[in-house]
Amino acid sequence: MKNLIYLTLISLVLVSCDSNERNIKKTFNRLNAGETSAASKYIWPEDHKNLYTFEQRFLSKNDLLSFDIESIEKLNEESYKVTLNCNNGNEALLTYFKSKSNLLEGTKIVDTIFVKTANGKEYVTFDWDLHEKSISNNIKLSSILVKKLNLRAGPGQNFNVISQLKKGDELLMDDNYENSNWRKGFYFEENSSIKKVYFSSKLTDRKKISFFTLDWADSMGIIVISILGIIVLFVIYPLLFGALFRMGGEGAGVFALILFIVLLVVVYFTYQIIETAFFELFIINLPF
Repeated sequence: MKNLIYLTLISLVLVSCDSNERNIKKTFNRLNAGETSAASKYIWPEDHKNLYTFEQRFLSKNDLLSFDIESIEKLNEESYKVTLNCNNGNEALLTYFKSKSNLLEGTKIVDTIFVKTANGKEYVTFDWDLHEKSISNNIKLSSILVKKLNLRAGPGQNFNVISQLKKGDELLMDDNYENSNWRKGFYFEENSSIKKVYFSSKLTDRKKISFFTLDWADSMGIIVISILGIIVLFVIYPLLFGALFRMGGEGAGVFALILFIVLLVVVYFTYQIIETAFFELFIINLPF
């Protein structure tokens, strides 16, 4: 019981620390773990376009790219000076930071991250869109609905095919572009450059949702996830194991199989709860 009390007190102290500084740390920890959707939880919604662009150009093409936070200096209530060390960044990325005068020396980057509030919740800004002027400010996501789709250099079948995407793939589209048969999109090439492309509007859809979809656990606060964890630990597990020990008679085998499957599902959810709680409290990424 004492250990539980101590753990609770430690958790309260951690949670009571500067929440914006913690959100900055959480953002880069999630990005380093390749969990861009989870990182988007802490980022200002209007900056999700920038995060998506950065992910497509760099994060998704380099699993070894990561950012180590060296220091976070609070400038005022709405801004923080963050010094990062960029690991395994390619020349194009470092050149971009150098052009912004953010590259101090070698691979050390300094940037100012601002805090914005909406509906009582605080977010941090993310402006690493690499200032791609070719990308419209009004963009949506478009999904491919057919087995293969040609991406062309212009709005018509007489234009050259630049590349192909397969069913389920997504790409950015300019929502300001007006053409009943064609959409204007932005394709990320292997060398991380962005090319303007056109594709059939009849063979694709237009997504009105966010660029990122949060896992059910990520969408919950630490208090809710803790309550859920207590319910699972002290209610669900005892009921499951009690049912397993009490069962018998005809049909017991089938019932046992069903309970075993339910138990596996509960174990999975338990892990998700533990992972989310550990990350929110201690900013620790568990393996899976």
